[in-house]
Amino acid sequence: MIACRKLGFGVVIAVAIAGVLACPSPSAGQSALARAPLDRVLSFPAPVGEERLDVDRGALGAWYRIRQLTTTASLLHVTAHPDDEHSGMLALASRGWGARTALLSLNRGEAGANAIGPELFDALGLIRTRELVLAGRYYGLDDLYFTTAVDYGYSKSVDEAFRSWDRETVLEDMVRVIRLNRPLVVVSRFHGSARDGHGHHHAAGLLTPEAVAAAADPARFPDQITGEGLRPWRVPRTFRGGVRGGEPFHVEVDATGDSPWLGDSYQRWASRGLALQRSQTAGRVRTGGGRYLYERRDREGAAEGGDGEAVASFFAGLDVSPGGLPALLGEETTPEAASRLVELQGLIDGILAEFDFRAPARSVPGLVRGLGLLRSAIAALEAAPETRFQLSIKERQFEHAILAAAGVNIVAELEGTTGSSVLVPGQTATVRVSVTTPGPGDFAISAVRLADRGGGTLAHTADVGRGEGEFTAELQLRAPAPGRDGATAEAAAPYFGRDGLARNQYEVSDSTDLHLPWRGSALSATVELVVEGGSVAHTVPVTVSVPRLPYGSVTRTVDILPALSVSVERPVRIVPVDGAGAASVDPDADASGPVEVRVRITANTGPLAAATRLELPEGWTATPAAVRHDFRDSGETADASFAVTPPPGWRGAVEIRAVARAGGADDTTEYGTGYRTIEHRDLRLARLWRPARATVRSVPVARMDGARIGYVMGVGDEVPAGIEALGATVELLDEAGLAALAPRADATADAETRFDAIVVGTRAYAVREDLLEHNQRLLEYARGGGHLVVLYQTQEYVPSAMAPYAASLPRGAEEVSEEDAPVRLLRPDHPLMSTPNRIAEADFDGWVEQRGSKFFAEWDPAYTPLVETHDQGQAPQEGVWLTAPVGEGRYTYVALALHRQLPYGVPGAYRILSNVLTPRGEDAAMPGRDPGRPR
Repeated sequence: MIACRKLGFGVVIAVAIAGVLACPSPSAGQSALARAPLDRVLSFPAPVGEERLDVDRGALGAWYRIRQLTTTASLLHVTAHPDDEHSGMLALASRGWGARTALLSLNRGEAGANAIGPELFDALGLIRTRELVLAGRYYGLDDLYFTTAVDYGYSKSVDEAFRSWDRETVLEDMVRVIRLNRPLVVVSRFHGSARDGHGHHHAAGLLTPEAVAAAADPARFPDQITGEGLRPWRVPRTFRGGVRGGEPFHVEVDATGDSPWLGDSYQRWASRGLALQRSQTAGRVRTGGGRYLYERRDREGAAEGGDGEAVASFFAGLDVSPGGLPALLGEETTPEAASRLVELQGLIDGILAEFDFRAPARSVPGLVRGLGLLRSAIAALEAAPETRFQLSIKERQFEHAILAAAGVNIVAELEGTTGSSVLVPGQTATVRVSVTTPGPGDFAISAVRLADRGGGTLAHTADVGRGEGEFTAELQLRAPAPGRDGATAEAAAPYFGRDGLARNQYEVSDSTDLHLPWRGSALSATVELVVEGGSVAHTVPVTVSVPRLPYGSVTRTVDILPALSVSVERPVRIVPVDGAGAASVDPDADASGPVEVRVRITANTGPLAAATRLELPEGWTATPAAVRHDFRDSGETADASFAVTPPPGWRGAVEIRAVARAGGADDTTEYGTGYRTIEHRDLRLARLWRPARATVRSVPVARMDGARIGYVMGVGDEVPAGIEALGATVELLDEAGLAALAPRADATADAETRFDAIVVGTRAYAVREDLLEHNQRLLEYARGGGHLVVLYQTQEYVPSAMAPYAASLPRGAEEVSEEDAPVRLLRPDHPLMSTPNRIAEADFDGWVEQRGSKFFAEWDPAYTPLVETHDQGQAPQEGVWLTAPVGEGRYTYVALALHRQLPYGVPGAYRILSNVLTPRGEDAAMPGRDPGRPR
């Protein structure tokens, strides 16, 4: 039954159900033909709930939408990573000029640092994607695209970038985006030369003009044309950034001017959005800037030379009015279409001139008339496909403007789920669709339709109501089982993924949403309205409000997930077997006890019984054999711990899978995939999906049983788990812990306050004010006989003031980005290199992403450098791992990327960590000790 009622007038209207249809979703891997190219234009993720900015609401929001109708200008801005963008330019183009704006980032920033949590690699890519969407709301983006390239870390040269990326694949992705979006202007953020610095930046600058040229050539990537329904597209104008003062330029964009609609300059407004990419900037607002120089690079502009006076817009000299569109695109028009478009332009100008911010709904009749003129023009242009494409985009903008001016608000909310935003296949649910029409006018809601991600109808009704007020329709549905053969997990996961860090290109499981930030909504509601006689359709995702204390509640889109999520904590576990070095390992020696494998099971429905077990290689055992959980409610989680024992003498690496079976004995459904929930303030919730499996790897490394290590967490990493894997006990030091520090040799100190070593985590000095306050206590701890180990830091760490001896860590500190860069041992007999494990060059084999970052540039002779490494063409770097005696103890700076190696079980990283942190009574005899040396 569907109950529909009109509120505010005491009238209740009953409408019989028109039907509930269960339609199968498209299978994973379906062709992009399943969605028309227009479905990926004006496709920026729609804001839900509190995501909508105030300037996009009410009269200001209506004005902005109407302003867009005056122009057919469009641009695509190309960058390499999130936060590379010229934010002020985008905000001015969109919110100032009314241009349709799109941003293409070559990757999702997977290899950046993370200032807001422990997530790295693919998990960080999901965060940075969401941060860029959040920033894009400030810029006013209409579209956001990504290629399938993966950020593998800092690249010092474009040659390295193209060794890691398949150049042709990245180019193909860029061409597809251009053919999809069909912009009038493409603006490269980067110059396409060595001045861009980062190899990815250089690659983006080089590939942009190549992609523009290839997009116009039907012989390049012809499958996009014959198989995907795309057409070649010749971009009229192409520009590149990175222009320096005194060099030729053709456009100077000034975003420093104030906008009366934003109450700020375009640049300062955009900088607020840029600062929301907190994982990279920690929320710092970048001040200054706002003036951008660009050189025109297309064939027509190359002859201009830049000697003439620069213009202030990329579109100068182009007729971007609706009436000028056919000529601009080189297509013939018809008298009827030409007449309609000229009339349309005059109508829009009149609406703007007469717009009343106190009563924006007065613009609705004129907008409806304009929509009719536009549709009539489109119908008369059957022989002009490019003009029809651009005008079809304008048609959707007209619909948005009509709803904004009329103040129509449409919300589709899941009912009766007690705060859960998750359904499972087969679950029945009620969706309440509310349509608010606050102002006087002629409104009718002719139909409401619920659909799944593939567009299949789940429920619909017609003739909901007429007039003004609030109309509601309650529709019942049965959640579909999306994906191939009911593979719900596959369909709920991101459409892109990779099977290991060694792959620098994502595989795409479903091309429906290819290049978009994420999959479309699992459930959506489309409302068909008649407004002042004109038909308008609008689609919104189905959402639900969930508590997010202490921030109140947040609005989330509804997901359809499998009944059980099964994930293995720490997908790589190590088994220490011997520490002296690979050559001395006893092949008959047993591994040092069982290894713990922890499995997390999340129930997405309840009540539900589940039994979890491990699938083990031959000869392995697990205790217990299985763990049973009885879940009462959706969202409940449980942990299962297994002690896994390898067979005697085992060496190598094996894979262990976790499997859960739901229901009773007759239920044969097994679940072996799960997700890690990623949630940060202001960002859409993300789930990192992985098969429920763990790799167990033997590592010839000395254990640290009995050692007690203090850890000062910085931006978040998994180093403490790596230390515990070696048998040590780790205590995370908060402000109180730092304040209570005592020298290791202090006989009067409580044993609970003494540590064998204290490690300061990556970038801790950038995010821990309490660390700055108590840094002197750390130095006193070292002087009293402790070992203070500082992992890589950024420029907030000033070693001349914060370390025991002077050193330099400049803002542009060196790094080695090639993970296979050669390493030379400078002091192989130093105790940190020889005991309890003898470190060899082989310990640097199999590293991922990089050798290290933020090296000391200069240092006091008290420091002893232990290794040297360098990228191709880089001078030898010895500031990567240095140590120095201080008082009765020791200080060590380790800029090796241990935090990236340990979660993936890189053996050498564990051996180095064991050497650095193992307590040693002979420390006073280490080479280079000078107990009397002043600080």
